[in-house]
Amino acid sequence: MYAIIGMSPGNGYFKQGVIDQLLEKAVNEFDNVGVFIPDVPAIATYMALGYPENIARGKKAIPQGNNLKNRVKTSITTKGLPSEKIRVFNWKEEIEGDEIYEKYFAKIKELYVNNVSFKQDINEATNEVMKDNPFKKKEITLLGIETGTHYILSEFAFLIFISEYLNQEKITYIYHHPWPVFEKFIKGEYDGEIKDKIVFIQYPEFK
Repeated sequence: MYAIIGMSPGNGYFKQGVIDQLLEKAVNEFDNVGVFIPDVPAIATYMALGYPENIARGKKAIPQGNNLKNRVKTSITTKGLPSEKIRVFNWKEEIEGDEIYEKYFAKIKELYVNNVSFKQDINEATNEVMKDNPFKKKEITLLGIETGTHYILSEFAFLIFISEYLNQEKITYIYHHPWPVFEKFIKGEYDGEIKDKIVFIQYPEFK
């Protein structure tokens, strides 16, 4: 069984103790654990929050992603976790530009453009993340929200792509709070396609 844990750059939830706890639990319950840190997609979020692209990339998203990667390494070292069971994906080197991933991203982007309900729910989820973001430099506009949706659409594409990439029949995605739009998405409520390769559980159920 393969578990995937997502960690968002800049999200204060992911303190060292939380990461320790998540990884300890995951390696005890699953054969392998993947950690995905969407630092490249987060550039769009920071641009939507009011940062120029070079600052969003070089001083926000990528350094924050590196901080999370280092915390994962610290957990492995200090908790004596089996490093061979834990894989931290490198978005720039492994995901970005991969033909299969790009195919799934294009499909999800098309759904966002053409499905009114999906677009509304994605926009609302993006706005929830952005409106109280401590890094916000300007008031959030519809254009900003639409720019920021690149992050969540990238997450969706990754989670569909990853079972194929890893050659796994199923993956279990462990998330830190309810995610109604994703739960509706994997149930096929927007496009009629049930994503039965993804099992979704929340951290409270996992602890």
